[in-house]
Amino acid sequence: MKVLITGGAGFIGSNFIYYMQEKYPDYYIVCLDALTYAGNFETLEHAMKKSNFRFVKGNIADRESVFKLFEEEGFNIVINFAAESHVDRSIKDPEIFLKANVLGTQVLLDAAKEYGVDRFHQVSTDEVYGELPIDRPDLFFTEDTPLQCSSPYSASKASADLLTFSYYKTYKLPISISRCSNNYGPYHFPEKLIPLMITRALYEQPLPVYGMGIMCGIGCM
Repeated sequence: MKVLITGGAGFIGSNFIYYMQEKYPDYYIVCLDALTYAGNFETLEHAMKKSNFRFVKGNIADRESVFKLFEEEGFNIVINFAAESHVDRSIKDPEIFLKANVLGTQVLLDAAKEYGVDRFHQVSTDEVYGELPIDRPDLFFTEDTPLQCSSPYSASKASADLLTFSYYKTYKLPISISRCSNNYGPYHFPEKLIPLMITRALYEQPLPVYGMGIMCGIGCM
């Protein structure tokens, strides 16, 4: 079994690679990652020791290199973790999120269709559902919750989801989509909530509080 995992040098992707190596030690795994600010090659140090693991530096939006990789390897499964994923960054520069999350996903889907993969899995986010009111703890998201994107990031991920589903409807490409909630654990990028709060607390710095479009330190009015 040959598996392509994109974005595998990121937080969730790297943890998934280690999970796959432990659960399916005979699988041949290729990690494709552009090593942007959110990718850290050092997280794959132990994965690289496996003879059935290959790392390729590249961008999922680079059609020529992606198609070449598919032709070389003949993947059975594609799991797409690769994405720009920071809400604040998406507000400042939406364009890079559309290029990576929408156009990059399209390139992968085209390659998966062209080379006949058995399964294309799109890793999405619960951000596509928008927000739940803080005074309604009885509410929760389900697969039937309408999409209500509240940032360019979530809109780009919802677009990628719909595009992925369209490849099933139009081309009968076998697909699946997961929309996970917040994750935490080893290799978490330091800009995210939990590592950010811990790091700032250790250095006795103000803890940022987000809401109403502003950010302030704990204790500010």
